[in-house]
Amino acid sequence: MRSRSTNVMQGAVLITGLAYIIIGILLYVSPLWVLKFFVENISENWLDLVRDNELVAPLYNITRGFSALLFTSGFAMIMPLFDPLKYRGLIFYNGLVFPLFSSIIFIYSIISGKKGGSNVARASVESSGQEVHSIIVILGIVFLCIMIINAIGLIMTKKEAREGTE
Repeated sequence: MRSRSTNVMQGAVLITGLAYIIIGILLYVSPLWVLKFFVENISENWLDLVRDNELVAPLYNITRGFSALLFTSGFAMIMPLFDPLKYRGLIFYNGLVFPLFSSIIFIYSIISGKKGGSNVARASVESSGQEVHSIIVILGIVFLCIMIINAIGLIMTKKEAREGTE
């Protein structure tokens, strides 16, 4: 029978897997659809930019590629549900290290956008009338929460993992 702390960790793993799968599917199907949800004004020639622009086209395709990785990582988070002791490394890297690095990138983007840290950030802030992009804030919060709940689960089960029990 599983302990309460193992159940907490498995809940964190399940939330992580579902979040990764949902974000991965949405960004894989169409990054543009996700951006339209958060942005009011998208130019009419967006599809031409995706096909022709040397900056936008690779970013669009790289986003879709990384979303496929995020999607498969979400499915990989199913394995710790069955044997949490065996897959602690997967939980550590997929549930703690990856969201930590991601949230650092998003939070840095938020902070530099508010301060006007770069010319690109200043241009987007001035043109949109907002301080930061809402999708960056939401993803930063999601990845930070994922990191925190997985850290709590790993800390709660640390003693059981040393003993070799679940």
